[in-house]
Amino acid sequence: MAPLVWFALGMAAAIALALASLPFLRRGPPAGQPGDKRDRFEAAFDLAAVGMAHKDTAGRWIRINHRLCEILGYPHDELMAMNVVDLIHPEDRARDQADRDAILAGLTERVAAETRYLRKDGQVIWVNTIRSAVRDDAGHFLYFVAVVEEITARKQAEEREAGDEAQYRAVFDSAVEAMAVIDSRGVIQSINPAFERIFGYAKEELVGNNIRMLMPNGFAVEHDDFLARYRETGVRAVIGIGREVVGERKNGSHFPLDLSVAEWERDGEIFFTGVIRDVSERKKSEAALRASEERLRVLQNELAHLARVNDLGEMAAAIAHEINQPLTAIVHYLHAGLAGARDPEDRATLTEDQKLMADAAEQAMRAGEIIRRLRSFIGPGDDRRSVERVDELVDSAMALALIDARSGGISVDRSADADAACVEVDAVQIHQVLVNVLRNAFDALSTLEPGAPRRLAVSTAIVPDRTVEIAVKDNGPGISPDLAGCLFQPFVTTKANGMGMGLSVSRRIIEAHGGSIAATSNPDGGACFTLRLPLRASAQDKH
Repeated sequence: MAPLVWFALGMAAAIALALASLPFLRRGPPAGQPGDKRDRFEAAFDLAAVGMAHKDTAGRWIRINHRLCEILGYPHDELMAMNVVDLIHPEDRARDQADRDAILAGLTERVAAETRYLRKDGQVIWVNTIRSAVRDDAGHFLYFVAVVEEITARKQAEEREAGDEAQYRAVFDSAVEAMAVIDSRGVIQSINPAFERIFGYAKEELVGNNIRMLMPNGFAVEHDDFLARYRETGVRAVIGIGREVVGERKNGSHFPLDLSVAEWERDGEIFFTGVIRDVSERKKSEAALRASEERLRVLQNELAHLARVNDLGEMAAAIAHEINQPLTAIVHYLHAGLAGARDPEDRATLTEDQKLMADAAEQAMRAGEIIRRLRSFIGPGDDRRSVERVDELVDSAMALALIDARSGGISVDRSADADAACVEVDAVQIHQVLVNVLRNAFDALSTLEPGAPRRLAVSTAIVPDRTVEIAVKDNGPGISPDLAGCLFQPFVTTKANGMGMGLSVSRRIIEAHGGSIAATSNPDGGACFTLRLPLRASAQDKH
């Protein structure tokens, strides 16, 4: 049986004994029983397990028992000589006086109070006192009866418990992580301020509701299953383990969170304390780190590829040099074969054999010109600018980039309306840009269905803002809307084996020359790339 129950029974018994004896104190023992009942009362009074006392209105002792002396630490005679008020803790005297006044005024017949007393050794103790008035048959007050039980140990335990609760509450409320207490059914019992901040609810909106209101539907059902399984089987799913789950804020947004759960018991009922940490920023950082690592990997592959391109360029330059020599010799031999002709330039005067030699010489010279342009394109730039004719730059780039256009079934329409306009540029870099744009158009046209018309239009013209415009227009598949806004960003490409660097580098080159480059989709299909460069006055400036 609980200690408080024993205490209550003991107090009730003591009060009953005290009240049962009152007639003998007032009138003496009944006739025929001279002192027997008085003796039994005195024995019960003195040997009671709780402190007992009779007091007058001034606080003087009339009668006290042995247990009260033990509680207060005084010998019987010394305690009898003291006033009750002197034994009460100063902070409790006013309330004790108010209780006595209420009984004397007839406002109540009995008062129970927890009061601090001062023991003889200076120790402050707690006692629970039940005090009532004894009156005569006419209702006049005679004295107080008090039943006293020491409760110091209980009060200290309560204070420790209150201190522990205060400490727990301080940690709970000041924690950076969100914390919540739920019962075994998932009903929220308490939350801390961090919990309110993370989920966007006020405390009053959450306490008393099931925790599943803070979870997306799928997780809410899973949570209910966890609790039901735990109640039935005791098998833990999250308790003491922790896991990453998804929470739902008041505004309906979802966010990732780390959840760890501790289990505890109070009065035979199971409770759970959940510690929640919003990991949205951590997830973003992890995603950014993965993106950085992926970009680093791409850059490493890009660097390796550029190294291979550099090696290839050196080999191509060497091969071009070596091929150029036999081509030059072939041209010389063919021209020697034509030396006997009356007029090598007049094909009408040539024999069939001489015509074949003239055609062969022309093609050999054309091959030599292509090789010369290739060597110029792959050669290192010196970052020096010169004045160049726009049409010559475009024609040279077309000769290199569209060398296989005819075999690819592409019809090329060249419109030169720049009127000998000149620009001051790094010719090698502008060649690089033009070749890149032209090859992109060539690749786009190559994706069309077999037999579909493949048309490429290249035009040059002077526009009113004293710039020269170069336009490359095709009838290919066009530009995807998803790529339209990021086409010139690094690593963006539509090619299966593309690196996504060509247009990004091209834009930087054109902008470094004070110009601009743009891409648009044609209304009738395909794409149009437009390059603009600042215009020089005339071709006479060329050197």
